[in-house]
Amino acid sequence: MALPLEHVAVDRRELETASRCPPESHKALLELLKKLGVKAKHPGLLSEKAIDSVGFYLDDANVEQSRAQLQRAQEVRMECRLRRYEVMLCEAADQLPSAHRRQCVPILGTNEMARRLDASERGQMEIVATLQCGATVVVRPHKRAHDRMVVMFTSVQKKKRALDAFLDPRDVPQLIAFFKEAASGQRVNATAVAPRSGMRSRWVPIQDGGFWTLPSWYGEACALVAQDVFRLHALVSATSQPVSRALYVDRVTAHRMTAGPINTHRTLIKTIFHRACGGCVCGLHRSSEPEKPFKRLELKWEFCGCALDERGRCNRHYLAQKKTEGSVFPKVCMKELRLELHCMHEDRTGLHLPLNVEDDKMDIGYAKRFVCDLAACGAKLMAEGEHTELAADATHLMQELETQRLTHNHVGDTMLQSDVSAVYLLGAKVAVNKKSNKFVGRVAADHNSILKTHRHLFKKV
Repeated sequence: MALPLEHVAVDRRELETASRCPPESHKALLELLKKLGVKAKHPGLLSEKAIDSVGFYLDDANVEQSRAQLQRAQEVRMECRLRRYEVMLCEAADQLPSAHRRQCVPILGTNEMARRLDASERGQMEIVATLQCGATVVVRPHKRAHDRMVVMFTSVQKKKRALDAFLDPRDVPQLIAFFKEAASGQRVNATAVAPRSGMRSRWVPIQDGGFWTLPSWYGEACALVAQDVFRLHALVSATSQPVSRALYVDRVTAHRMTAGPINTHRTLIKTIFHRACGGCVCGLHRSSEPEKPFKRLELKWEFCGCALDERGRCNRHYLAQKKTEGSVFPKVCMKELRLELHCMHEDRTGLHLPLNVEDDKMDIGYAKRFVCDLAACGAKLMAEGEHTELAADATHLMQELETQRLTHNHVGDTMLQSDVSAVYLLGAKVAVNKKSNKFVGRVAADHNSILKTHRHLFKKV
């Protein structure tokens, strides 16, 4: 059994099941939009070069092209969906009450979150027309007034707008028939629309090479190490202290670096965090953020990664007196393993934060073999397939890590209070003295105890 995916972004198509609308639904949609335009004081909604054209709602950079796309049936995909999630930008999700924020899941490859609707909100039907340009037109029945037409437009630029109005009594039967006919279409199998490619290792070819995207369960394991061992959620929460942030992984990629002489060959695994984790963390260690815009946060695992032969030697470290390999995932050279959190900006500048489990001033040395084994697992995943056995072994590894955390009292209210203190002190830009291993400045003495678990998050002076 693989790890439950609580920290990994999901494909948008996995959130909803849908049925294809019959071909005549497109014609009915256009007729209803014309009538809605008149009632909503947009008489030129579907007219060419109109000042109130629907094209402004679909793509304000290509108004006429997007309007024409909507009117051509072959360029519009229409589906009937039962709403279970509400999709919104990460900034909007930050404004939700905490109970609703906990219901949100990140959407893969986007700057969006999906909130699972409450039982009272769930089950509402909607007709979604998706244009080739990426804009969508969503028609929803009103909860209380069956004669009211509600349409949501989402542009290519992800701007959302709405039109709604009461239709004439003679047009209401057409609106009711539109929903009834659209729902009678062919049911689409959710797995057929969105195969769970995230559960497999997949090779992505690019110019002059390529890289692997690793399974979602491996991303979950990386997120748990980042949260439970390195407490990185305290770091990202400190960038916006009113909002307590969780760690969400967008994807994990694996790269084999073999250019140049053999002593430079290595394996690089990048855990790329979702935008919901927050923004730039450079300001916590520096007086100002880099000039170039923030892109993303990455947790990088770098190590040799060569395969070991039957004598336990690799091509790069064959003269080494002692081999280094994982216990659960052996036969991979793990020499020169290092972890680093990188705050990526467009010019590749940004904070580089080393994460060292062998720091003798901290109490996280017990995690060394778990970090080593998880990195070795990533190297073994660099092959096509679902890797069911590796998933089971990784699950047992993470369960053992949880037991060790319990043994070292790194769970419960004590650790929670340490996280709270760390968030406050990071937000205040408090630094740590390298020699004395204590906070610099006017900081309560009892706060120094959190350095056993959070020292690597602070600036050293």
